[in-house]
Amino acid sequence: MSVHTPDSVIAPWLESVQPHTLWVIGETTPPVVTDYQQYSSNSVTTLSPKEISSTRQLPQAALIAKPLTSTDGLLVAGQLRNLLISNILCFVHVSIPQDSLYALAFKRGEECREKGNALLSFHYSLATYNHTRVWNNPKFWANPENWNKYWW
Repeated sequence: MSVHTPDSVIAPWLESVQPHTLWVIGETTPPVVTDYQQYSSNSVTTLSPKEISSTRQLPQAALIAKPLTSTDGLLVAGQLRNLLISNILCFVHVSIPQDSLYALAFKRGEECREKGNALLSFHYSLATYNHTRVWNNPKFWANPENWNKYWW
């Protein structure tokens, strides 16, 4: 069984999402993100959790670089999700209840190890958050062709 590192999860995520603008929430930018930025010449901004609300320009994706080790860290994930950022990736210590992230519509990803700590990756995608149902669209909401035709 192969052991994943956070970098081995971040790299494919960046390739699949390909964000033009990316926020890295944490103190430093991981080397894999710096390499991706040089390769793709996209905009990467490193912010502290306190700077999130003061920034006007929203990114297409966000990466919470520092693993969340307490339930207080979940506030950052919730704040990014509430800003309607379309893709978010974070790493969570295994001691954090997974139900908390499921409640924020995050999906569980790979299991990772960093410096001896077991981490779980979680991903949020606005595009897959609420799938479109066949019956839940304007086509079936009203039948204009039957208006004033039938009286039930």
